Amino acid sequence: MTPDKPAGTGVGAGAEGGRPTGPRASDADRDRFAAELHEHFAEGRLSLEELQRRLDLVFAAQTLVDLYELTSDLPHPGPQLPRGLRAGPARRPVTRKRGWWPFG
Repeated sequence: MTPDKPAGTGVGAGAEGGRPTGPRASDADRDRFAAELHEHFAEGRLSLEELQRRLDLVFAAQTLVDLYELTSDLPHPGPQLPRGLRAGPARRPVTRKRGWWPFG
């Protein structure tokens, strides 16, 4: 490990015996973090070399903690809509009129 990181942290780190700690990362998790890194590269927050280094670490990550550590110094996107929902114009409340009122 590097001097700035305590032993037991970083990609693939775990409890004694080398076992990962925390929830295991899925392929979908790794793909999502890779896409996020590509967005940060496109916005100029990462150089090409830094993007490549982090992508190598993303695909080697064993746990979600490993993935979050790789992006902890970058702003994360805001809340996302659940899959299947799409943003659209806000709906106006229905106003009920009582009594007689002219049309047109």
